[in-house]
Amino acid sequence: MKILYLAHSGSPHTQKWVRHFVQRGDEVHVASLVDEPIEGAAIHPLRRPTGTKLDYFFNIGSVRRLAKELKPDILHAHYATSYGLLGALSGCHPFVISSWGMDILGFPESSIFHQKLLRWNLSRADAICATSNQLKEVTKHYLPNGKIPVVTPFGVDLQGFLPDRVKKKGILTVGIVKSLEPKYGVEYLIRAFARVHEKFHSIRLLIVGDGYLRGELQQLVSELKLSEKTEFAGRVSHKEVPKWFNQIDVFVNPSIHESETFGVAVLEASAMEIPVIVSRIGGLPEVVQDGETGFLVPPENVNALAEKIELLASDENLRRRMGKAGREFVRKNYDWTENAKIMERLYDSLVKK
Repeated sequence: MKILYLAHSGSPHTQKWVRHFVQRGDEVHVASLVDEPIEGAAIHPLRRPTGTKLDYFFNIGSVRRLAKELKPDILHAHYATSYGLLGALSGCHPFVISSWGMDILGFPESSIFHQKLLRWNLSRADAICATSNQLKEVTKHYLPNGKIPVVTPFGVDLQGFLPDRVKKKGILTVGIVKSLEPKYGVEYLIRAFARVHEKFHSIRLLIVGDGYLRGELQQLVSELKLSEKTEFAGRVSHKEVPKWFNQIDVFVNPSIHESETFGVAVLEASAMEIPVIVSRIGGLPEVVQDGETGFLVPPENVNALAEKIELLASDENLRRRMGKAGREFVRKNYDWTENAKIMERLYDSLVKK
């Protein structure tokens, strides 16, 4: 099968899908505004004359010509708006759109025009995918009657995410692996940690990821006198993520925005047998069994975060039990091999039509 993706080639999620179908033996092409190589796939860099969203419009002709030249069996746009627009205008079918979150939850809120553009893009697709049930339900509001999105989760490679604790003797590590952006609520984790730190002296905070809030968050850590207990690891490659997870005893995902439609990092932590504390928002409740694999807490609630961190910090048996339950939950529901088969079946059904 020949597949043409319209997607951000630097995204770990794009790379995951591409690598799966390359390994399956398919011929995979990626047209992207980011010229990031993916082993086994042909990358077709798109022009960036302005460095703005206008670049998508400048590439309409390029994508049409590429699709005409390649004649793919499947054209798949990852993101319903930007790359989705390029796919919708390409005239190529079968055409699949995957919604990711902000393209459905944020983009149409800008104006009536944005709503109509989103509806039009989706109407041109032969199939629509969503990463979670929550995103599926929201996406349905913009679809013609009778069209139902297929849920295709970003599952976890259980062989790549294996627990192998790298412990600092006598130290308990509370951690997060996320971009340092407002919607991920890292500020609330820092403030909660400050409260717990007063009761547990042998505890540290590990923040893995980068973003434009880094300086602001580092300033907050300094103001709360947590600098000696906090490590900002910066941006790491996806291949390095398991190594950092293996340093964490309690994983916290304090997101504050509905656009957090699927908690990949939460599932990766669970696969590593780490108990999780997660905001009850967006699609995150789907990836946590409250009281079994971790805890759900109200968003923007420092007290609730601190309470659950304290509970897990003081009970090693609870951490171990929740960690084991977490990996089993991922194995049963979010094993990447099984999740990828959903997309395989979708592609096969579209090609047969």
